Amino acid sequence: MKRKYYLLIISTLLILSSCTKFLDTTPTSFLSPTNYYTTETQLKSALAGVYNLLAKIWQTNALNCGWDADHAFSYLTSVGSDNPSGWNVSASDPYVSDIWGWLYSGINRANFLLESIDKPVMDENERNVIKGEALFLRAFYHFLLVENWGDVPLMTKHITSPTETNAPRIPAKEVYTQIIRDMTEAEGLVKTASQVAGNPERVSKSVVRGILARVCLQMAGNPVKDVSKYAEARKWAKKVIDPDVDGFQHALNPSFQDVFIKMCKDEYDIKESIWEIGFQDPIGPYSLGSRNGSYNSYQYRNDDLANGYAYSYGFHRVPARYFFTFPNPTSATSPDERRDWTICPYTVAGIPAVETPFATNAYYTRTSGKWKREYWTKTQDKNWTGINFPLLRFSDVLLMFAEADNQVNGSPSQEAVDAVNKVRRRAFGKDLPYESVKWINITNAGSGYTSKPTVTVTGGGGNGVEVKVFVATTGRLSRIKVWNEGGSYTSAPIVTITGGGGTGATAAAVLSQRQVSNANLTGAQTASKEAFQTMIVEERGRELGFEGLRKADLVRWGLLVTYMHRVGNDIPNGDAITGIPKAASGQQYALKYFNNVSDRDVLWPFSPAEMALNSALRPQNPGW
Repeated sequence: MKRKYYLLIISTLLILSSCTKFLDTTPTSFLSPTNYYTTETQLKSALAGVYNLLAKIWQTNALNCGWDADHAFSYLTSVGSDNPSGWNVSASDPYVSDIWGWLYSGINRANFLLESIDKPVMDENERNVIKGEALFLRAFYHFLLVENWGDVPLMTKHITSPTETNAPRIPAKEVYTQIIRDMTEAEGLVKTASQVAGNPERVSKSVVRGILARVCLQMAGNPVKDVSKYAEARKWAKKVIDPDVDGFQHALNPSFQDVFIKMCKDEYDIKESIWEIGFQDPIGPYSLGSRNGSYNSYQYRNDDLANGYAYSYGFHRVPARYFFTFPNPTSATSPDERRDWTICPYTVAGIPAVETPFATNAYYTRTSGKWKREYWTKTQDKNWTGINFPLLRFSDVLLMFAEADNQVNGSPSQEAVDAVNKVRRRAFGKDLPYESVKWINITNAGSGYTSKPTVTVTGGGGNGVEVKVFVATTGRLSRIKVWNEGGSYTSAPIVTITGGGGTGATAAAVLSQRQVSNANLTGAQTASKEAFQTMIVEERGRELGFEGLRKADLVRWGLLVTYMHRVGNDIPNGDAITGIPKAASGQQYALKYFNNVSDRDVLWPFSPAEMALNSALRPQNPGW
């Protein structure tokens, strides 16, 4: 996607095995190191092949609900019952085994490159950058393996012979140690964030430091429990928060919504979105398209391209408990602006497309909504977009720093509190001037409209509002969508509706609640180490929903089974203490997504096919 440094390489340049199984037999597409890696161009092509596996893995959206844990379930019973998103996999599940194969393929490609890094005659600085990126990616692929499978083979040399079929599992702590060693070396070799500012798909020093903070937090938690790594996590996160050696300063985008609008519009903001998986327009025989905005957005089973709406599956439904983690769960509006962006507040249907707001009490039917497909204006395809996926955002780094600081000091320092408050102030719109137009309510739908009327928003001291108007086939207005919220409003502006052949329609603007709401943490939330950690669990959920981090977070906190079963209890019973309602009749199928979970789901199983090829993988992970 976009101004790519790393594009998908045609098959003749994939230089390694095209097989997906780790430690399979003879590679089927192989160029010997004796006749490859002789030029700088070939090295860069090889590195692109290492990056390529990131997109392959994150294309597998069947996994996303599983990685989102207690925040999501698939509404399709046939999908949810037999793959990782439904928490009901078998040891031979193809999604799980494919990811295993892709990760080790990426590691093997990186090893192949690293062993030939000194061959070409080239600029030494560029050689070091390529080496650093390859080292980091090898470590990152190992990190995904140890995070999801526990003790795994550690591969630091590329496989050259079909007889190399027995690679023993290495204790997770030793794998983590190698990951940290590789990433630490890479940090001194790769470019700074300012040097790759036009391409957040590339690994920079900020990427390495932020992911090292994540690696150290995982190592400090379950199941390794090396608590000495909290100090390391704090150190690496602090290096991202502080200016780079070249003066580059990461910062939050003042608008939470704009972070994801930029991704959907194919724009860059490396200050906030530090590392993204690059996807391409869904065209061409070698294109790697994205499911972002297709699987994980609102549901729309039509195409209305004239109005910017393309087919979207809306597979990811949201349980009521996640919705209730945001302020004002029973209100149409919330001071936390993340709620109605992360969780889509409307449904879409018909041609022309009509957006209909959910009823306030509609729970278990809402979908995820961070990446809204109508902002993607390039090639339209039923199944694919070119929208990138974020692997590391600055807000994540701030929250990791706060968590690690709390663990190191035994209570939250002012610096940790300030880091969280930065995230919360942005979430409550405090970094934007005054108020914006959050919603436009139709107070009278009018009649006789044969085309879209003109809607103008004037007064109130602000400006910048843009809207989209939807007219039902009955000739009545069905929706006035706020496309751009504008800003600087001190009072509600006037909404005027003219033209379109009809009469009688009226509407009223609803302002955000930025200036009247308090975003900062309370004294109770910062009173102790335990209280602050509880807040971190909730705040990471609100900020990073549907970004694939929730399961790993819950595992390292030792909360996965408890939190999944808690939602499973909500569905038939609700929760009288918190006011969370039970699911309506006909939604009970969601039960299995949460009650299926047991201690075995902390780790994925090894594929029987892989265990047959590599007997050293035995024994199988517990419970499988």
